[in-house]
Amino acid sequence: MKFSAQQLVIRQIAELESDVRFVFVHPNYVQQHLILPYILDDALYVRFEGKNLNHADLRDQMNAEIQRIVGNVNFAHVNTLILDECDRASKAEFDQFIRSLLHQPDLPRVILLSRYAPPSAIVDENIRKVTRFVPVSESLMLWDYARRSDAGGALLEVRALGEGRVQLNGERVEDWDGLLPRALFFYLVDRGMVTRNEIFETFWPTLSAREATNVFHVTKRKISEVLGADLTVYWSGFYHISPRIHLSYDVAMFSQMIQDSAVMGLEDSIALAQQAIELYRGDFLTSLNMPWAQRRRLDLRQTYGDALIALAKITERSGTREEALGLYLQAAATNRQREDLAQNIMRLYQELGMHDDALLVYRRLEDELKNTLNVAPARYLQDLAALIEGERRSSASA
Repeated sequence: MKFSAQQLVIRQIAELESDVRFVFVHPNYVQQHLILPYILDDALYVRFEGKNLNHADLRDQMNAEIQRIVGNVNFAHVNTLILDECDRASKAEFDQFIRSLLHQPDLPRVILLSRYAPPSAIVDENIRKVTRFVPVSESLMLWDYARRSDAGGALLEVRALGEGRVQLNGERVEDWDGLLPRALFFYLVDRGMVTRNEIFETFWPTLSAREATNVFHVTKRKISEVLGADLTVYWSGFYHISPRIHLSYDVAMFSQMIQDSAVMGLEDSIALAQQAIELYRGDFLTSLNMPWAQRRRLDLRQTYGDALIALAKITERSGTREEALGLYLQAAATNRQREDLAQNIMRLYQELGMHDDALLVYRRLEDELKNTLNVAPARYLQDLAALIEGERRSSASA
């Protein structure tokens, strides 16, 4: 059975061991606040306010709210404590606050919402053993950092769909010592297995082999220094991702889900396509404009658009036209010149009685084709637009 991330949070919280004190709603789960209505029952809710809070500020605001609601600063009458917007404090101050909470008498279960986790929840064994992250889903790149063992290698989370974000064992990697190490890092991760000549042709096509070799090794060493580990190993003529690294890469997951959805039964195909679309949070590495990244961006955008269209067709056949229309509109944003998409969108708007919206789609396509290719829409689209215009006039005069 497929669970949404929201359902996973609720189910996984309910299944937690009784000795778990700290429950972090996963920092990489972008819809954290959607779960609040489901966990507020029988819980005391504290939302921190202000900027650059220190650990004492967090404690004082928490105590003040407990005093206001309970009548005293006593956890004995609190079953669950929800602390929201903990990231109003720095990571170090938040970390100190968590450490102090651990020694609080009668500490209830504490559910925390934050854009980042304090280091102690990942590295301090005393805190780790009473901490869990939810939801946990490998397919959504949501890992429980408190329960991971180093035996599986360093966990390297790479999100290239969007601006590009990297986490190593739950900690954000931000200082790359320049653009080149960051670009080479993403290239090596994206390729997975690549020859030295392919690297040189991509990054330093005008340098001699000797010069390119020197620059490459310096850049690769910088990547190792940033990560604190070697990203790749060289074997049999290729650079591979090191077996000491557990790589979780959104592009690879997205591509695999799309491939698998094409050969699955209907229900599984829909579930995989929906998961793949959820992973696609933006075009590939929008912060990087090197030619190899631009080509990859176009390929993945096309794949994303095709996945949206396939899911829209399935959804439309099931009778949910509004949902299908939304998917077609998303797909059209990836390619504004596709006439088949414009036809599907116009037809659904027509069936829903939204004639003005249908005609607006046609006019936008007409302008796009005129400005970019100097052509008019296909005859079948012109005929459809004329039909919809006639229906619009008839309904207006009725």
